[in-house]
Amino acid sequence: MPKFKAEELKVEDQYKLMSGSIIPRPIALVSTLGPDGYNAAPFSFFNCIGVSPPMFMISCSPRDGLRGGKKKNNIKDTVANLRHCPEMVVHIVDYDLRNRMNVCAHDVDSSIDEIKEAGFTVQESEVVKPPRIAECRVQFESKLLDIHEMGKLPYYLILGEVVYFHISDLVINEELHIDPNSLDALGRLAGSGGYTRILDNFVMQRFHPPGSSPPEDIFEDAKAAAKLDRKLKL
Repeated sequence: MPKFKAEELKVEDQYKLMSGSIIPRPIALVSTLGPDGYNAAPFSFFNCIGVSPPMFMISCSPRDGLRGGKKKNNIKDTVANLRHCPEMVVHIVDYDLRNRMNVCAHDVDSSIDEIKEAGFTVQESEVVKPPRIAECRVQFESKLLDIHEMGKLPYYLILGEVVYFHISDLVINEELHIDPNSLDALGRLAGSGGYTRILDNFVMQRFHPPGSSPPEDIFEDAKAAAKLDRKLKL
């Protein structure tokens, strides 16, 4: 098994190992409001943090990407806009919107409205200033909690809190469960333009409620099932 000391790797190689291993990554299409107007950009370094309140994180690279560094004004529009107006709307992108999302991924001048250029429909939000993208089936109106500079480039770790949910009735049931097949969310892979979607899923039995001790027979069943997994070849 190849092994590498992280600090001895080039930045580009660190990125290859991280982005190629941590897959698939969910994608947040984030709309913000800045001095020049609206902005929308997708981010795959994105995930939930927890609930009570509902919180998430987004990691944003510098404008120059891996060639970045602590240059003046080397931040993307999303970070600059959040410092101007600490609110955003996070959208989950489905397969049928992949090309419009891709338009928003281009690093264009801050005066250009990516939402309009992509052909998306703008809708007024309920409680935040940035607009919602009507075509997206999941929309989280959110407020900024904090932005942390991380690492040498640096990356900008955006922490947000959802304050208003908009979920299409095409993907949600009466018990507020989201159907992953109907949502058809995109996932990010490694490389230039590598994406995936959920075309194959399965269910593993949850043997006992979280926070409780498993009954002995159920724990034995779990161990028996584990024996079917791939074995280490020495």
